[in-house]
Amino acid sequence: MWVAWIGAESMESSSSKSQTPMNSRNTYMPDHAVSPGDVLDEHREAIGLTQAELAQRIGFSSKHVNRLLAGLEPVTPETALKLEAVFGLPARVWLALEARYREHLAREAEQASLTAELPWLDQLPHRALAKLGWIPARLRDVELVRALRAFFCVGSLNYLPDVWGNVQAAYRKAEAFQSHEWALLAWLAQGEREAERLSCRPFDAAGLRAALPQLKAMSCLPDVEFVEPLVQRCAELGVALAFVPAPDGARVCGATRWLSKDKVLVQLSLRYKTDDQLWFTLFHELGHVLLHGKRSQFIDFEKAHDVNAQEHEANDFAASQLVAPDALAQLVAAADFRIATVQAFARQQGVAPGIVAGQLQHRGAVPFRHPLSKLKTSFRWNHETRAA
Repeated sequence: MWVAWIGAESMESSSSKSQTPMNSRNTYMPDHAVSPGDVLDEHREAIGLTQAELAQRIGFSSKHVNRLLAGLEPVTPETALKLEAVFGLPARVWLALEARYREHLAREAEQASLTAELPWLDQLPHRALAKLGWIPARLRDVELVRALRAFFCVGSLNYLPDVWGNVQAAYRKAEAFQSHEWALLAWLAQGEREAERLSCRPFDAAGLRAALPQLKAMSCLPDVEFVEPLVQRCAELGVALAFVPAPDGARVCGATRWLSKDKVLVQLSLRYKTDDQLWFTLFHELGHVLLHGKRSQFIDFEKAHDVNAQEHEANDFAASQLVAPDALAQLVAAADFRIATVQAFARQQGVAPGIVAGQLQHRGAVPFRHPLSKLKTSFRWNHETRAA
């Protein structure tokens, strides 16, 4: 407790002038935050000073001293030094009293503010966030508000519209955004948190373009062995790659946002949880990075109907980077869709066979319910594996 520390400091540093009255006060141990003005008033009375006399000794007006005693005027470092000279109590102790008291007042005000923000709990998907482990589970009321403030990195939930206003304005017309707006924004916020943990070199557009075949080749690694080298290689090129599960209701596949001129966040939700979707979405987002400038941000939804020219460009970029269009056209023309044939074709392209199967299905060459679907690798998030 700070009160024990105050006692030790004052006993070591008291001046002879005020030693006797100070020793009688050094055991003062309040169980709540006390105004420095109350402590000052007790010490003033202990040595028999009037308020006017105290004002003379520290060079303040009577009005200023009155406000100081009432807790309306803060104890500044300069004031603390003057009080040290008069009463022998070290300046650091007066400042500690002041800091603790102001913190106490701030926390009282914060409690009222937290209570006023309770209506936000009806809008924010706190249960989904707790399910994903992004906030602690089983919190209620003001403690839940406090956890949501920390998650969104805001001093008040009332600031959320200001922080996320540009995203809301850009995507308000999207049906997938409208239906679960805050679930999507929570997903974006978690992506930023993940990106903060990634140390990235400055963005290198030429290096990224040259590395695309290397990134594609990682799709051939078994299971999820590609994740660590993929994230590391992207970081070396200035791309913070974050795999972030989407909260319930957020029908989002991926997003691209520039965090600074030297660092871009590519965020994937693992929608559909198959390798063809994962790699197509990754290269789609990398298409945005390389084709569409640093002032743009992109959020790609599941089965979006209002696809603009930039989205078409990113789609074409992803498809052509993963599988050579001419070679795929020849495979479609040959109409040989046996598993062994597609596997051999994938090896020639340096890509996972599930990606080829997905492109054939997307082009309508084979139905989605086709034996080629067996070539796809399926994934699960860790929290889903634990739940199972």
